[in-house]
Amino acid sequence: MIQIKHDNLDNLAKRHWEAVKNYSSKKRVHYNLEHFEKNIKKYFPEFNLEMIVLAKPEILEVLALTWLSHQCKNFDDFKAFQTYYDYLTDGDKLFFYKENEKKDYSSKLLVNSLGLSVCPYCNRNFIQIIGNQRIDELDHFYPKSKYPFLALSFYNLIPSCKTCNQTFKGVKEISINPYDMPEKFKFALKIKNVDFYYKKEGFEIDFKELKAKLGLNFSVFELEKVYETHKDLILELIQKQITYSDDYIDDLFRRYEGTLFKNREDVLRHLSGNYVSESDFHLRPLSKLTHDIAQELGLL
Repeated sequence: MIQIKHDNLDNLAKRHWEAVKNYSSKKRVHYNLEHFEKNIKKYFPEFNLEMIVLAKPEILEVLALTWLSHQCKNFDDFKAFQTYYDYLTDGDKLFFYKENEKKDYSSKLLVNSLGLSVCPYCNRNFIQIIGNQRIDELDHFYPKSKYPFLALSFYNLIPSCKTCNQTFKGVKEISINPYDMPEKFKFALKIKNVDFYYKKEGFEIDFKELKAKLGLNFSVFELEKVYETHKDLILELIQKQITYSDDYIDDLFRRYEGTLFKNREDVLRHLSGNYVSESDFHLRPLSKLTHDIAQELGLL
């Protein structure tokens, strides 16, 4: 699992709200802004539509707990949220303005603007847009079937792969929102016997820290089973650690500096077969696993 980061995340959230507000403020719409506000006040008297759409993870939690505390709930009061989520998916009704020019707003634009190439839940499957085709899905961190009023909330919409969203999560609830990951965690290596440098059976992935810090995310997404299938990648890293000394890495950098490599990190990325900086984990599958194990082996 990796954190969703973006230099202009708040601005992307505000654009998302602007698109919802612009359409709901039109004169002839079935569910207008007044409709939203009236039903929100029944359950959340201190909130309005803007506050719910822009609610950050800690506020989403407050809203979810408040909703659960209501003894009498009418899900029909929030049909409009599902309708507008469908508009977001279809991409033909919501809009915003950029330099006084009207622009269509859709889930495709939302995901594309975040710059994610891989699923933040598993860091294993690509989700980037190919041409006009999306291979990502939008997961509702708080399932919209249970929390319908959060169907449009920006920080409740998690770009994810089909495996994580449909196969594993579905309507289950998890504990950590990828927009809000305060605790660091690492994959670790546990050597079982002397065969570790040429046999996958000679070592194990130590998931102790992941289990402790990811909670329900670890079990719901079945991360232990998923990552056990990638021990061949770790075996390659072990073999590279043995065959590539620091002197060899430095020699590669000296020989190809300015042509193949612009810095030593480029050499390490070449040898590990993946990005080695935390800020780049979102660009390639299994980047965090590669980073953590390579670091433990002393390759980084």
